[in-house]
Amino acid sequence: MSDVQSPQDPRKGPELSGVFARFKKFNTKFLLVTGFSVLIGALLNVVIARQGMHTLSGKSAYEIESGLNAANREYLTNHLADKAQHTNFVLGQAYADLEILSGIAQTMIDRGDELKPLFEKAATMPFFHDDLVYNPEGNWYQNRPDEPTGVAVWGYLGNKGTILPEVQASVDDTSLLNLVLPAFKKYGSDKLQVYYVGPHTAPYVRVAPWADMGSSFDKLYPGHNEKNWYDFFFPNLVESWGKWIKDPEQLKKLKSTITVLAPYEESAGGGMVITAFHPLWNKERTAFAGATALDLTLGQLIESIKDVRLAQSGFAFLVQSDGNVLAINEAGAGVLRLRSDSGGQKSEGVAALQRHLKDSSEPAVAALSLPQNESIDYHEISIGGEAHIIALQQLAGVNGWKGPGADIARENWTLAFVVPKKELYASLVAAQAAIEQSRTSIVTQQVVATIASLLVLMIGVYLVSRRMTGTLVALSSGATRMREGDYGVRIEVNSADEIGQLGVAFNEMASEIEAYTNNLEELVGERTRALEKANEEISELNAKLAQENIRLGAELNVARQLQLMVLPAPSELQEIPGLDIAGYMAPADEVGGDYYDVLRSDGLVKIGIGDVTGHGLESGVLMLMVQTAVRTLLAANEKDPKKFLSIVNKVIYQNIQRIRSDKNLSLTLLDYSDGQLQLTGQHEDLIIVRKDGTLDRVETMGLGLPIGIDLDISDFIGSIEVALEAGDVVTLFSDGITEAEDSSEEQYGIDRLCQVISRNHERNSKEIKDAIIEDVLAHVGYNKIHDDITVLVIKRV
Repeated sequence: MSDVQSPQDPRKGPELSGVFARFKKFNTKFLLVTGFSVLIGALLNVVIARQGMHTLSGKSAYEIESGLNAANREYLTNHLADKAQHTNFVLGQAYADLEILSGIAQTMIDRGDELKPLFEKAATMPFFHDDLVYNPEGNWYQNRPDEPTGVAVWGYLGNKGTILPEVQASVDDTSLLNLVLPAFKKYGSDKLQVYYVGPHTAPYVRVAPWADMGSSFDKLYPGHNEKNWYDFFFPNLVESWGKWIKDPEQLKKLKSTITVLAPYEESAGGGMVITAFHPLWNKERTAFAGATALDLTLGQLIESIKDVRLAQSGFAFLVQSDGNVLAINEAGAGVLRLRSDSGGQKSEGVAALQRHLKDSSEPAVAALSLPQNESIDYHEISIGGEAHIIALQQLAGVNGWKGPGADIARENWTLAFVVPKKELYASLVAAQAAIEQSRTSIVTQQVVATIASLLVLMIGVYLVSRRMTGTLVALSSGATRMREGDYGVRIEVNSADEIGQLGVAFNEMASEIEAYTNNLEELVGERTRALEKANEEISELNAKLAQENIRLGAELNVARQLQLMVLPAPSELQEIPGLDIAGYMAPADEVGGDYYDVLRSDGLVKIGIGDVTGHGLESGVLMLMVQTAVRTLLAANEKDPKKFLSIVNKVIYQNIQRIRSDKNLSLTLLDYSDGQLQLTGQHEDLIIVRKDGTLDRVETMGLGLPIGIDLDISDFIGSIEVALEAGDVVTLFSDGITEAEDSSEEQYGIDRLCQVISRNHERNSKEIKDAIIEDVLAHVGYNKIHDDITVLVIKRV
């Protein structure tokens, strides 16, 4: 005998067995779902918070770094600019002293004939007389130590112990410098020596303070007395100056003729020295006539550069345009890995310092490019595998001579600052570490707080779910009884919360179902009668709406016809002498808000164009108000354009206030008489194409305010005049032209309008107007036109 199973009741839920039987109760499932959701939310919250902290720390680091970049750049560049300015000042002061001294000496040469008696008299006076004594051992002549300046005349400028007469005369001619040279040495910039050297044919030397030049030169520069002084110490220098005097135009272009020699270690213990010469010319400016010069010690300047301290180990250095480093501290030279050679370039007796960037064993330093202008070059460079920030600024340029065989060329020194990048960003590293520590602490605290919140929430959910399930069980029981046909069932409601409201709704639903069940036929009849009555009312309302639409359509058509009727007829426009006028207006709706008119009165032609905000019936009515106001004022013989427009504004403003409208309009009025066109009021640009094809655009935005926004706009009304010649074309338009869009929403634009007018300006006004409208409609295509289109073309004939 086989077992027969009865079919499962479809009104009952599926039977659960095993471990799932525990989840049959609603409160258990609610607790599990809520707990799992809260747990997932908490985990997501922790993850998002941690990611947010990470993002925040990254952004904070970026902001700090950006701020440090700006601050460091500003600090270094400002400090560098100040140091460069100080260096330029120190050197410039010395050069200025030399310029003054050379001016005095050049004047003595230029006025030599006039001053000759003075020179001869001074040479006999004890203070100015140079008592030159011959030294047979050294073969040179030198004055006594108690004289104001030291004078040395070399043996080749004399004969058997006697100075050549022309050389002696030249020495006497410079005796007045006994007054000048000591003062220039004592005052002004810190100078080692100031001296005057005679011409190439007689290079005697006058120096302040007094120096035993003969003995010193014999000891330090053997053989100096066997060769011309210039050729021995500075070969080819005089020849370079000679090139200037042969090219007067080039000489005029030079800001200064001061020539600076390459720095060198002064053999007499003066330290690092530069010699600056200022050549002197004969009266005719055809030949070299001597030079003034000074030896400037760079010790103080170099020490100030060496003493620059930037962060912990940053440093400064001074470099010539050829990369020869003049000043740097020992630590900086080690960082740049420079190689020193003090005996490199030599001019027989003068050895120049040689310490070039290109000879550095550090590739980035050897390849360093110096700035070519006075702008600060600020960038990053890798030295020894470590990032450094370097800032360079070019100092004021001078004429430089670098040694035998070299021509005089423009020389610019460069001042540079170098700082390890890690030292500049030490505060950033510390801030990042602090942010990371804070982030870890915050995430830990958030995890603990989340776990505690989860426990509290689960306890609360458990308590709430127990209360909820009591009411839900009652609802379930009541629904089961209603399903079995007991429509009189009601449940007890013990709370006013959402569960209690659900119980109230259940009881109300049960009451309604019971009532509908008991009175179903009567309710159906009542509903049928109500529907029939509503259908009759809808039919009657449709009929009334159809009649109203017919009436409104007729009224709008009347308004449209009225609006078009007040526009100037072509025959009126043809009667205006001297002008060929054609107009066009097409409203976007049945009634438009654009306005244009052309009126005549006592030889004056009044032309107006405007655009009311929006379009439709209300805008069309406002347009008719403007047309009426303009025509009335013209008939009243009001001639003042500004007063005319002000009155129109007051009339329109008062009407707008009366009808409680928020409309206003742009309006430009043009008065034409005898070739003069006067514009008043604000509207779109006025386009003028002259007879020769020249295009002008006259902006009207500054000629007034929109009409109707204020009672009195007279203070804002302006006026300008434009002259029209025969063949000139003036085009007025509304923004419906320029803002017309094609299917891709690209506007027509004023540039395209100008092109169409320019191409057709030789045609008559109607043909120009037709060309404009045709091009606008071609641009729009099948797209809807959203604004009124108005154009008025005026051509003087």
